Amino acid sequence: MHRRTFLTISAGLATAPALRWTGALAQDATPTADEDLLDLDRFGPVAASSPYTLAFFQPYPNNEFWQRLQGAVEARAEADGVTVEVYALGSNEVADQVAQMEAAVAAAVDGIILGTINAAGVVPGVEAANNAGIPVIAVDTAPAGGELVSLAQTDNVEASAAAGAFIAEAIGEAGKVLNLQGEMGNQTAQARNEGLHRVLDGFAEIQVIDQSANWTQELGLSITENVLTSDPDLVAIFGANDPAALGAVQAVKAAGRDDIVIVGFDGNPSAFEAVQAGDMAADIAQFPERMGTYGVDLMVLHLNGEEVEALVDTGTAVVTAENVEVFLGIVS
Repeated sequence: MHRRTFLTISAGLATAPALRWTGALAQDATPTADEDLLDLDRFGPVAASSPYTLAFFQPYPNNEFWQRLQGAVEARAEADGVTVEVYALGSNEVADQVAQMEAAVAAAVDGIILGTINAAGVVPGVEAANNAGIPVIAVDTAPAGGELVSLAQTDNVEASAAAGAFIAEAIGEAGKVLNLQGEMGNQTAQARNEGLHRVLDGFAEIQVIDQSANWTQELGLSITENVLTSDPDLVAIFGANDPAALGAVQAVKAAGRDDIVIVGFDGNPSAFEAVQAGDMAADIAQFPERMGTYGVDLMVLHLNGEEVEALVDTGTAVVTAENVEVFLGIVS
């Protein structure tokens, strides 16, 4: 088993105040309609050498991004000739996810594809799998400990730095920016917060207001409502995921404000539609279909006895009114 301990990914988009988006992440900013943006066959399909049973841990079954990721896992499992059992979390409690992982270990599944609810709290579940000799591949978010075969995720620091650069340019490098963070015990949330601050903190006239929306549209709405009252001179909002950004859209529209730059992060159809309608200025698109597909292919390759990459960057793109039609085409 090829193992590694994961640290937060370092970003190439560092701290230069004059930074601008250049399309230098995984995708060009203005792709053509005939490009295969999903690129699902990078590692497979892979013919399983045995009828493996995999466990997929679904942390947010009601979230659009995670529903797409689960669909990709299930589709690729069928293509690779393996069985996948979905463990959908019915609460926001990491202890419940650890219990699910322990159940999968007791069931002697062949491999685990992990979407984690909490990077630190899920470690006992990862270690239980490690101790049982069951390989673990994480998607989207790295656990804070334990041993992984591979991690398939967005470079969240780079991607949120691109969001920061877009916002800084859009607001003329000055003004108050609301940062609707994710759940800050989560490695992904920490990385997105880091990338945004790396850029925006480089501008003396930009003030960032940090509030955790805990990945939810409801908190994105209520926090934005409160900040619009306390800071009516707000000029921009970054949502660390699309639900938070869409909650901000609700609040801004209800307040009759059409002068606030809103940027989301996920690449969900609902966010693309908001960009198309002019309610959001941009969305940082990531590719859950790649995460789910690659996770299955990498696990089957590993179980077949082949070497796999320890870290797979699944890519991002900045989606604006100029290219949103292309991205709507691949998710509709």
